[in-house]
Amino acid sequence: MFNEFNFAPFYDFLTKIVIFFDRPSFQVQLLAILSAIFLAWLLSRGLEYLIQRWELPTYLKTYAQPFLIIIHYLNFPLFSLIALSTAHQLLLSWGWLVGLLTEVTNLFWVLLVYRIFIGILYALFSLSVIRRYHFRLFAPLFILYFIAEILSHLTNLEPLTNIVVTSFFETAITIGSLWRAIVGLYFWIGFLWGTQDILYRLVTRQTKAEPGVVEAALTSIRYVFIGLGIILVLSHLGFNTATLAAITGGLSVGIGFGLQEIMGNFISGILLFFEGALKPGDVVEVDGEVALVRRLDIRATTVQTLNNIEKIVPNQKFLTSSVITYTGSDRISRYLIPIGVSYKSEPEAVIEILLKVATEHPQVLEKPKPMVFLIGFGDSSLDFELSIWLDNPIIQKRVTSELNRSIWHAFAEQNIEIPFPQRDLHIRNLASWEKLN
Repeated sequence: MFNEFNFAPFYDFLTKIVIFFDRPSFQVQLLAILSAIFLAWLLSRGLEYLIQRWELPTYLKTYAQPFLIIIHYLNFPLFSLIALSTAHQLLLSWGWLVGLLTEVTNLFWVLLVYRIFIGILYALFSLSVIRRYHFRLFAPLFILYFIAEILSHLTNLEPLTNIVVTSFFETAITIGSLWRAIVGLYFWIGFLWGTQDILYRLVTRQTKAEPGVVEAALTSIRYVFIGLGIILVLSHLGFNTATLAAITGGLSVGIGFGLQEIMGNFISGILLFFEGALKPGDVVEVDGEVALVRRLDIRATTVQTLNNIEKIVPNQKFLTSSVITYTGSDRISRYLIPIGVSYKSEPEAVIEILLKVATEHPQVLEKPKPMVFLIGFGDSSLDFELSIWLDNPIIQKRVTSELNRSIWHAFAEQNIEIPFPQRDLHIRNLASWEKLN
């Protein structure tokens, strides 16, 4: 049951903020801070523009790239510190208070250290990898620290955090406990995600383990620890065992009536994880399209088609319908390429040319070896099939195209004709035809 919300701490908090803003010394310092930050932003943008216009010699670009990345992340905090220090000296010389300016300058020193750390990471590691960590973990953590430091210097936050938002099963939930629970769970999930990524890279590089199996196992472990984190968060909020049992019972009723599909996908995801029937890196056919399994989550599986389009497929689909997989036991698959030649051609010569073209292609496997079959006598051609084996289903279209071009050129060199469909029209009664004219 929700309690009557107490607005008094909020009113006191806003009153203190208004009092701060009413002070001339605070207004002067705030104006100086905003002016310094704006000037630093303009200078950093100007430096970025000059660096982009600066044409480096080709042999220096590779060596200079890490330093340019670090400069990109350092120029704004450095210019800000210079501008804030200048404003600090000016206000002191004019006899103004500089307490707020000093605290903001200290925060920008922290920002400088943070940007040095991020710049070094971008300079040393892959851009796509570090970007995920940057925006999911490091940036939110720093922003929370920055906001907390500013607010703590303006007023005492303890009365605000002790406000009771609601009472649930006779458990009082305050703003502080709710905030800590949300932030703690977010960073716990981010920590687990980063740990999984690091372990995956270490295991796949240092061992011969199948990447898909490793990712499936680590994902399962991650979800177990996420569940433990949720239990710890609820315990931090003050929920006891009886309360948790009551919540679980209520959720089970809701799940039974309204979340059947979600629970079906959830259970299907668990079965896929433990059975190993589907793993990241597998090549499957979904809705008539060949796709690569990118990520296997509890609720849905992310696949990427050959057109670089990602599809989110519910896990239940893989258990309740037939799905073609090209990489179930191994990645080797056979493909048949149909070829038709003129009846004037010698079959043995055609077979020899097709085998030669197939064996010369670098991505056609030698074992099992390519084979050629004369499968029939068509209306206008001798019909052959070239059988090839590939260890990567994704490249099938490209390899088929390259083989078809090579076959075309090889046939042209040997004067072997590839006929086009044609029909002969026989008129049985010419007299009746002439009457129609």
